[in-house]
Formats: sequence, C-alpha cells, structure tokens
Amino acid sequence: MKKMIRRFVTSRMSALVLALVLSLCAILGAADYSAADDTEKLEYLFIITGDTGTYKDGSLTLTGVPIVSFNYIGETRETGHFLVGSFIEVWNKNSSVYKADPPKGTLSVLHEKGDSNAVIQVLNPSSTLNSLTFDAKILEGNVPDSFNASTLFLELEVDKKLDTQN
Repeated sequence: MKKMIRRFVTSRMSALVLALVLSLCAILGAADYSAADDTEKLEYLFIITGDTGTYKDGSLTLTGVPIVSFNYIGETRETGHFLVGSFIEVWNKNSSVYKADPPKGTLSVLHEKGDSNAVIQVLNPSSTLNSLTFDAKILEGNVPDSFNASTLFLELEVDKKLDTQN
C-alpha cells in the first residue's frame, strides 16, 4: 500500500513539475515576444471623417472633423479614437519617418456628381478646432475641388501604442 501511495504521489509531483516548467516556458516566451514587439513599429489604420472638404493647389482640407478613429493592425485588433489635436501630436512624434516616406491613403468623397475614391499621399497636417488640412498629392483617381461627406483611410506606423480618449 505504501508503494502505491508513493507511486501516486511521485506521478502527481512529476505532473506538477512538468506543468510548472511548461508554464514558465510560456511566460518566458511571451516576455520575449513582448520585448520584440516593443522594438518594432506599430501599424494603425486611421479613419478621418469630414462633413465637407476642399482640394486646391495641393492642399486637402476636411472640415467637421471632431475626432479621429484608429484601429491597430495586429493580432489584438484594438480600436479607439481621440481629438484631432492628438492626431497631430502622434504625427509630429513620428514626422521624421513620414517625411522620409510620405504616407499614402484612400480618400473617399461624396460630391455633386456622385462619389469617388482617390489614392493620395499626405504630409504636414495642421488642424483647427474642427478641421484638418494636409499637403496632398493625388497618386490615382481624382478629388473634386469641393465635396460633401468624406473619409480618409490612412495607414501609419507609430513608435508606441496609442491610448484612446473615450
């Protein structure tokens, strides 16, 4: 009977030790993954919706833009939003990257003749209370001089995780 109990305890202890070792490996593996993740750029999709807009002489202005929404493009699919001024701060913190390789996005607009989409390259954003202006270059498609509702879909790399202003 004592041998049976000893075998039972030994097998349970072995299982417990194995479980602890595997747990430790999982924790260390996750820590390595997180550390590697911190050194890489994080990609976000920004969604900037305006009530009206204009495009003239390489300047794109979206008005009626109270907030900018974002989606993390990664495994966790985090979403959030913040005020336009915070978007400008994020841009400014990463501006050296954007100047070297200006971001491209898709602008979808609704205008008198219907709707249209254009691929654009943007730089140097500035904002007022409810508008956002970019230096812009049309790469594909066309943008009317003035338009109604619009959405700019813009993928940007940033150096740290974004916090939302809920």
